[in-house]
Order: sequence, then C-alpha cells, then structure tokens
Amino acid sequence: MFKNNDFIYIEYTARVKDTGEIVDTTNEEEAKKANIYDETRSYGPRLVILGENRLIKGLEEALYNFNLNEEKTIEIPPEKAYGERDNNKIRIVPLGELRRQGITATPNKVLRLADGNLAVIRSVSGGRVVLDLNHPLAGRTLVYTVKVVKVLENARDKIFALIERRFSSKYSNSFNVELDDSKKNVRITVPKELYLLEDLQIGIYSLAYEIINYVLPEYTVEFVQQYSKTTFSSS
Repeated sequence: MFKNNDFIYIEYTARVKDTGEIVDTTNEEEAKKANIYDETRSYGPRLVILGENRLIKGLEEALYNFNLNEEKTIEIPPEKAYGERDNNKIRIVPLGELRRQGITATPNKVLRLADGNLAVIRSVSGGRVVLDLNHPLAGRTLVYTVKVVKVLENARDKIFALIERRFSSKYSNSFNVELDDSKKNVRITVPKELYLLEDLQIGIYSLAYEIINYVLPEYTVEFVQQYSKTTFSSS
C-alpha cells in the first residue's frame, strides 16, 4: 500500500478493451510490435510520484493499493481515463486553411493545433475537413497491466530520480548533490554540459519546486554553476 508523495517505478501496457489494441507501454519491444514506437521517448520503468496527477485518474488511484513487485490488470472506464466523447469538440475547417499551414489532410491523421491541443482528422470532403478535438482515446475503456518494480525511500535517490526525469539519464549522473541536514540545505552543482541548454533556468526552477514539494519541504535548494577559463576554452 502506498501514500501521497511516494516515489515508485512502474511498468505497464495499456490496451483498448474493445479491440485489444495496445495504445501505450513502457516496454520498447511491445511498442515496436504494436507500431507505436516513439524514438524520442525513453522506454523502461516510469517514475510516478503519487498525488502528482501526471497519470490518468483511474490508474493513479489504483496504484495506492499496490505493493512492491505486485502485478495487476486494471480496467479503467472513460470517466477515469480520457473522458467521454463530446460532440461540441467536432470542428469543420476549410481544407485551404490546413494547406496554408503546410498540413496534408488525410483521414485519421493526428494534428497538434496552434493552441497545443490534439485533433484527429475524421474526414476530408468537398474542400472541408472534419476535425475531432476529443482525445483519441475519449470514450474508450482501457485495460492496464501494471507492475510496481521499484520504490525509492531516501531523499538523495528521489532527488536524482527527479533530475533524471527533468534532464534525462544522459546528464543526471553528471549532477553533484550535497545534502546538509544541519542547515536544511540542498546544494546542486549543474554540469557544464547543460549551461547552454535552452530553458535551463525553467528546468532548474521546476526541479527546485519538485524537490521542495515532494521530497524535502523544509529545505532550501540552491544551484551552482561554476565557471573558469577552462569552461570557455572547452566550449
């Protein structure tokens, strides 16, 4: 049994109940077999902080009742997944409008609109395109096979897990983390490889928020960027 702010790692595969179609998985081979492999995504156990609400409601609620190394199959209805379908989210737009944006309109194509929302092209006919702004899985009951494979207990492990999620495993081991319990301080040295990273400050701000909110609420978090002559000569 778990509680809010617990750090757990899960493996899962999600299917549409009616069709058995795999729509999401942490398993790279399963993703390739199902033709949903995404080369920009990291596969393997996924970090979940309970209460963070990054998962669909039904899945996160169920995880509180798991134990370490326990595997379950969970059925999640639409209201606790991606919601029921809403006919008010159907739009008709001129075909020329999409062409001007460099979009080739074909049925079942998924688009990301200017406002960040996803839309599915349902039909193209007579110079008009029917866009469906419902989530592609709206109205679907999902079946998840889930296993909790790891639980993090100490603060240092949790901080490094947050660093890896924020900056990827490629850089996480290059961070240096010092915990001073007497001063209630976390000192994090940022690797120079990230100094020119776009939105680095946003990443640092978000990481500090997560550490304070989920790991060490009474601590101060400081970040160090160290510069010397060699920093610039090697850049």
